[in-house]
Amino acid sequence: MWYTNHELCYIYRRTPPLIMEIITLNITDLFKQFAHRQQELLREVPSGDNLRMNGKLDPLLALCSSSSEISLLRQALLDPYFPLGMLEQTVFSDVDGMRFFIYKRRPDLEPVLADELGKYSEAFLKIRLDIETLFDPTTITCIPLDGKKHRLPVDQWCTLCGVCCQIGGVPPEPPAKISYPDHWYKYLSGGAVDNQQLCPFLFQYFGEPRFFCAIHHVKPMSCRYFDEKECHQRLSSRGLHQQ
Repeated sequence: MWYTNHELCYIYRRTPPLIMEIITLNITDLFKQFAHRQQELLREVPSGDNLRMNGKLDPLLALCSSSSEISLLRQALLDPYFPLGMLEQTVFSDVDGMRFFIYKRRPDLEPVLADELGKYSEAFLKIRLDIETLFDPTTITCIPLDGKKHRLPVDQWCTLCGVCCQIGGVPPEPPAKISYPDHWYKYLSGGAVDNQQLCPFLFQYFGEPRFFCAIHHVKPMSCRYFDEKECHQRLSSRGLHQQ
């Protein structure tokens, strides 16, 4: 639910100070506070152990308008493979172009950012379920997706920085003899959200600044053709998002 200035003044008069602070903080800061703490917790906890509670989550979820959306967000945001760090770099990062600047803490962008976070979360959970039910989650990517901290590959030119996946979309052509679920074609071509800035198939490794393709062994042909030279070109022009 989103409030007008008049409604916020009414809430201010009737709300205890701590709760009022939660309401008035913008979604960008709330997401970054949660993401920073959650990534710390994921890095600290050994594989298979339970995470401590992240007290930064509830203030973020308080901006959601329905119990179903809150449940979806909670499930996605607490998943050890959810790309918190990459959403920080894209959806919740200011945009600085040659002739424009987009400040992500603008009040009018709050509902837009909340909607994008919800849709990325929904796409992430659908992809997780698809991998579990339609493919082999132990072989579809570079590590088994079983919640354990398997070693990521190191003997390759790719450093798993994830920058190449900060894209609106790619031609969704699968490898030979592979069929994608119908909604994957939409996600891959840039339709996961209205303004897709990040491939929804990019997963993060337990809060570390390392990102990997969730469908590496069945990824689209255009991604397979992406090579080291193109990687260096992409890194030299990091795009419009401020880091």
